[in-house]
Amino acid sequence: MDFSRGHDFYYLNDSGHSVDFKDGLNFIYEVQLSRVQTVEKWMVPIRIKYEGNPTKEDIAVLNKVIKDFNKIDGFPGIKIVNKDENVLLIYAPQEDLPEIQQKYHLTNLTIDKGVCQRFSEDGEIKRAIIIIESDVDQKTKNSVVLHEIFHMIGFYGHSALNTSVINQIGESVPKLSAVDTLAFQMLYCPEIKIGMTYYEIDV
Repeated sequence: MDFSRGHDFYYLNDSGHSVDFKDGLNFIYEVQLSRVQTVEKWMVPIRIKYEGNPTKEDIAVLNKVIKDFNKIDGFPGIKIVNKDENVLLIYAPQEDLPEIQQKYHLTNLTIDKGVCQRFSEDGEIKRAIIIIESDVDQKTKNSVVLHEIFHMIGFYGHSALNTSVINQIGESVPKLSAVDTLAFQMLYCPEIKIGMTYYEIDV
């Protein structure tokens, strides 16, 4: 497969170090394909509704994440809605989490500041629920929202890269790393299709 037509899979990060196609593909393998074997992603616009007790900064951060994510070519986009959502984002204090988990049948998931559950059909992500623990400090919460929305768009697992917003150690990262951004661009490139394997992409 020729990914060079109209796509420059090369990203320069803030420190001047570059990442390329192979870095992005390895990241996609690590956090998605090693778990579900074939590509999964959204094909329709994401309609996100929030509930609970978000602060004004929570809403400002959510809007910034949406604005930044909507810049990615091929991504179907995210918008905030009041009804007919396909993603529900709940801000709730820790004491309310067990009841929320039971209500949405998420009792098999552990909430550590936040959690995301996606629901897919034939490789297409159809809906998701995100729960954010609202009584953590604002700086942490800002990173957790970014982390969980990044999971929601298709990056299911955690990365060994400490600079990634979905790093394994739980370190707060305030923005997408170079590899995060590159992998996002690659996953939503039209030439990378639902159902493709690692080996079908890496040709």
